[in-house]
Amino acid sequence: MRELHLAKSAGFCYGVRRAVELAESVAASGAPCVLLGHIIHNQNVVDRLASLGLRTVESPEEVPEGCQVVIRSHGESRAVYEALQARGANILDATCPNVKRIHQIVSQAEEHGRQPVIVGTPDHPEVVAIAGWCRRPVVLSGVEDLTKWLSGDPKRRELPLTFVSQTTSTQKIWEDCVKKAKKECTNVKIFDTICNATHERQSEAAEIAGKADVMVVVGDRKSANTKHLTEICLRRCPRVVQIERADELSPDFFNGCTVAGLTAGASTPAGIIKEVYATMSEEIKAAEGKE
Repeated sequence: MRELHLAKSAGFCYGVRRAVELAESVAASGAPCVLLGHIIHNQNVVDRLASLGLRTVESPEEVPEGCQVVIRSHGESRAVYEALQARGANILDATCPNVKRIHQIVSQAEEHGRQPVIVGTPDHPEVVAIAGWCRRPVVLSGVEDLTKWLSGDPKRRELPLTFVSQTTSTQKIWEDCVKKAKKECTNVKIFDTICNATHERQSEAAEIAGKADVMVVVGDRKSANTKHLTEICLRRCPRVVQIERADELSPDFFNGCTVAGLTAGASTPAGIIKEVYATMSEEIKAAEGKE
């Protein structure tokens, strides 16, 4: 008898759910409104909101004057808020509260003469937004980047440094950077800003992957937290596949499988997870029948 384990933490986190519900309520009101950037990293959700009349624009200049505009869950820079205000836009802020807190930390750190150091993927929207609340941000993807940055100028080890993390980073990336900073730098303040939901999801994915022959991770390919889940599962499970929808699954993937696991990124809708779970159940039974 084969087993299929679905992670309890799979799917929408609080910040994503909050953003999508805000967008849906605006769409239901019928008031003119646009989304500034993809509200979350899931094309299915973006397409559904578009069908409800919420068009996505890529810059403040594309927002009609006086129109309502939804700020995405990843947040935006201070300059973007100022540009929207200058156009008289009515801002509906769907920035995740956890991300908003990081904006405050780095902004206040700089006001007090400290150097903000942001650990995360440099081109990710959340990280770009956080950096946009500093005048001189330092963005590092991991401990290798931190090592290079510290080696670039010996005086940097004596700077008053304030470290924050992208909310969806892995615990390992963050802890490696913290260990290095504490060992080599003389004036460090550490704010562990990886959100609890991310930590819980990653821990559960690792636990299931450790028992599974096959692991399926569901999420948009642009989603950083989904990518990190896949990386974590690959360290514990011999066969891992990341998909966006159920139709990407292949029956052959489950040949010889005794235990299968399923998890999903924070931007994956419950409907897609259910669809994948049902498809996996059918394909596992089919593989069992062949054997």
